[in-house]
Amino acid sequence: MKFEWITSWDAIWSKEFVDKWDTWMEKSENSHVFFHPSMVKAWVDTYIGIRDIRPIFCIASQGDVTIFLPLVLWKKNWKSAFEKAIVPVGHSDFDYHSPVVIGNNIEKINWTDYWSGLYKEIDSQLNGKFDTFEIDGVKKTFNGDSKSWKLFDQCPYIDLKPYESYEDFLGVFKTKERSNVKRQIRRLEEIGVFKFEVLGDERKDEILAILPTLLKHHSLRWPKAYKAPSYHYNLIVNALEKNLLHFAQITIDGEAISWNISFVYKNTYYYYMSIYTEKYSRFSPGKLNMFLCIGDVINKNYEKFDLLRGAEGYKNKLPVENDAVFQYMVKNNTLSSSVKSTVLQLKKRINEKY
Repeated sequence: MKFEWITSWDAIWSKEFVDKWDTWMEKSENSHVFFHPSMVKAWVDTYIGIRDIRPIFCIASQGDVTIFLPLVLWKKNWKSAFEKAIVPVGHSDFDYHSPVVIGNNIEKINWTDYWSGLYKEIDSQLNGKFDTFEIDGVKKTFNGDSKSWKLFDQCPYIDLKPYESYEDFLGVFKTKERSNVKRQIRRLEEIGVFKFEVLGDERKDEILAILPTLLKHHSLRWPKAYKAPSYHYNLIVNALEKNLLHFAQITIDGEAISWNISFVYKNTYYYYMSIYTEKYSRFSPGKLNMFLCIGDVINKNYEKFDLLRGAEGYKNKLPVENDAVFQYMVKNNTLSSSVKSTVLQLKKRINEKY
């Protein structure tokens, strides 16, 4: 297997390479929204100013098969013992990091050899000057037999193909649950004019004007959740431009009570970020928004409603099937890397204790 590396942001964002990247995404049967050029650029534009990240995008080839995996070398600060980690673009902000595979003989790829070869090539490229190579969010299809892989998370999803309409979908629930969804809408209609809508590119200014309020309500509910400055702004602007964004909201008399920032790509809906105002929490506005989004994408003939990582209880109350993603981690065995690893483990234990 041959490996090629792109280590310059200018080269990566050149029209020539982005066009090639777009072609790979379209031709690949396994491409996912998180490695779309627009999504990657949103993440890079956010973090390049606040973290020391350097591109090491890998293009591997074997016969007519191409395997594309965008990675970065992240030089962390003193809080992380100055660790140098190789991670996929998107890191913890993106749910999936499976490589994009293009070609007609994919079944012939030995994935164990690919990952071990990738690690050796990275080691050669960087002269061993890194501490960890860690990639999570990879589907089992791409794991191979390496013992370096471990289960990372569950990924529930709804297969939408059996449902010809939203009513068909509601029909899989018991009468009580089905009635509850409709009852909450009726209760909200008693307060004022109930409206569910999906906002597109023509309403970009409106979406961006809503964003600070939306993020404020998200922080009230999840105060410890880190939000990189401008990340969601960049994500929305870039995703809208390529018709990847599904921004849904519920309003009562024009007052927004629930929002949903998600993505759509190749007949798959990616359920990414749900927010609602505490004022209306007794009406389950987040749940209503999700159900109405499901109805919207069924009507648009989408085939999959991907609930992404995490086996939260509410997901398992839906007619889901389960997928899983795995993590691959290899640590450099140099003295310097071992010392950093020990320091980080001690810090983790101290934080857990206190």
